[in-house]
Amino acid sequence: ETALSIVLGLVLSANAQVKKKVGPKFGITVLTPGLLADIVNGDRDLGDESIVDYSQDQAMMTQLGWQWETIIADGDDFVGLVEWIGLIGGIEKGTFVPSVSALMGIRKGSGLEAAVGPTFSLTGVGMVFAVGHTFKSGDLNVPINFAWVPSRTSHFLGDPSDKNKMESGHGVSIMIGFNFE
Repeated sequence: ETALSIVLGLVLSANAQVKKKVGPKFGITVLTPGLLADIVNGDRDLGDESIVDYSQDQAMMTQLGWQWETIIADGDDFVGLVEWIGLIGGIEKGTFVPSVSALMGIRKGSGLEAAVGPTFSLTGVGMVFAVGHTFKSGDLNVPINFAWVPSRTSHFLGDPSDKNKMESGHGVSIMIGFNFE
């Protein structure tokens, strides 16, 4: 065999092990008391530097978005996942809360999955931890996931004039979507 045919064979076999799926995601996020919950509840504006009163309430918002999934190293028991998820939250409250997450994880042949990665939103850069299950019916895939974004004090929205660090608040989401093989 020639070197070109060997390289072409390797490239074709590598491409055969990568699958891409895209589709919508939607769900609900509960925000524990903190900066983002105050913004979603309308108690604080972006860039508000007033003193923190620490009487914040939790909030709930819907999320709408899109997921790009790449399945790598397709196997019988487990597959590797790389996912990009872009979301817009809070529309029902007249608020625009964008976020983008990049997750890496695994999915068991039964559909059970877990992933972790960075998330970028109004409250800065953080981590997102997700678990879920993808249900299959023919070519239809329906992923249902639970995600947690821990609270942080380093964010893009500024701290109050008294220089107290504001907690962003934890975010806990349940998301559902669909895509096709």
